[in-house]
Amino acid sequence: MHTGEHDLLDLIRSSGLEVETVHGNGPGPSVDAAWRAMAGFGVEPEATFPLRGDLTGVHRLWLEHARRLGVIGADGTFLLTAVVTGGSGTGWVRVRLTADADVSRLVDDQGRIEFIARSLSGHRICGITAEEYDYWIVGMDLPQDGEAGTER
Repeated sequence: MHTGEHDLLDLIRSSGLEVETVHGNGPGPSVDAAWRAMAGFGVEPEATFPLRGDLTGVHRLWLEHARRLGVIGADGTFLLTAVVTGGSGTGWVRVRLTADADVSRLVDDQGRIEFIARSLSGHRICGITAEEYDYWIVGMDLPQDGEAGTER
């Protein structure tokens, strides 16, 4: 039987990321708190690219911003969530970058790239969200209570 957690882990693995463990929603900001922060009023993107078209380079662009923001550890690990029905209850999944990783494969059931990566400390996020005409790469600091974020 497929569950939200099973589908989330399958999606992550299909992107070429190595799943290390299911971290859950604590300690630190929950998946729901991170999505609320990403969708918050006044959030501006670090970078954009068209919803439709060639997705070549999306992984490299996101990786550049995620590294600059300190989301990815020196060993290539970070926490991740993606849009999968029932997946938010799973919480964060600890993953590791591989040579085959490509975040443009983290596609939801509407055919859109939607995910958030969080630093292991929980203080920073960098994700991709679909807006009206563009994908946005959004990065921000999150307080430990997860109630509000500060744009970077």
